[in-house]
Amino acid sequence: MDNYWGLELALSQQQAIAAAVDQWVTGIPGRIPGHTVFVENAGHSSYAKEIAGGGSVVLVIDGDADDPDLVTVKGRFDESGEELLVDGSLSIEIQDYLAVPFISLVGPTVIRFAGQDDWQSFFDDADEARQSGHFVRQLTEVNAVLAERALLAGYGNPDSTLARIHITANGTILNGPSGTVIGWVGDELQDIRARAMPLKPESSIASLTHAPEVVAALSERPWIPRYLAALDAWKFIGPQQRLGTRLVGFGLSLYGATDSHGLPLPNAPFILERQGEHRLLDTNTGKLFTIGRDAAVLIEAISNLRSVEAAANVAAFSMGIPPELAESSAKAVVEQLGHLGIDLLGGH
Repeated sequence: MDNYWGLELALSQQQAIAAAVDQWVTGIPGRIPGHTVFVENAGHSSYAKEIAGGGSVVLVIDGDADDPDLVTVKGRFDESGEELLVDGSLSIEIQDYLAVPFISLVGPTVIRFAGQDDWQSFFDDADEARQSGHFVRQLTEVNAVLAERALLAGYGNPDSTLARIHITANGTILNGPSGTVIGWVGDELQDIRARAMPLKPESSIASLTHAPEVVAALSERPWIPRYLAALDAWKFIGPQQRLGTRLVGFGLSLYGATDSHGLPLPNAPFILERQGEHRLLDTNTGKLFTIGRDAAVLIEAISNLRSVEAAANVAAFSMGIPPELAESSAKAVVEQLGHLGIDLLGGH
């Protein structure tokens, strides 16, 4: 489990709470076995416990701290600059996306999209990173937790529509803080699930008036999941090594890739270039090691095109060798990295 929250978690209950908060913020299913149920009105606590089910975590604003089946939350989640205190120990700052480049993240910070300007700024920053290689530093920090990541990363399985059950103050049930209506207090869980299952991922922001524009912007940028993975990749790079380091695929190609080549899948490894040296970072295993330039060229082409043959054809010119030799070299690279447990295609 990704530990975005900066905690040294020793107890399983603490781990579950941190994971449940992450699931509520991001909408990504599987952080905990069940649902994250967030309750704005403590008067709905009993109902929330009834529908929670096994493996779920119930977060309640101003809930009963003596109830072992509830996790008490203090503070506001719907205003920038506010702070949430979860279970008396997990302190989370809430910030709008627009504010993030101008602040220091001193602790776990949820970066939310409060309005259309936030979304537009996010897409502008992603475009800038794609074209120039410049990333907003705060987004690459371990403390940064980007809201609605399930939608941004393209989680399209049915579980994502019911990863979180958000009960508003008036008893309306949404599939996330900005989601669509999937029920009302008093409804059976099976009825809530039946309404949620057919929904598309963008239902998580359905209550926003500009949701169609967000969906359109994502459709125009199929590489956004790779951009999110790049933000995470920076978290593996120490502060001393960041200066001068560039991520291949973002403002930099080693073989002259065109836009038609696209970007690798999110889970594919990253190539780091710094002062003429190249390293391979596999965020799935945490492995980081130095590679030669020719190997880096082949890896970039294979990851982009997802074909050894196609990669050899485009990389041969950059390497100054015949396509046949480039293809045999590419196969050797794939085999060697495969022995190390590294999938250049990122899981296809």
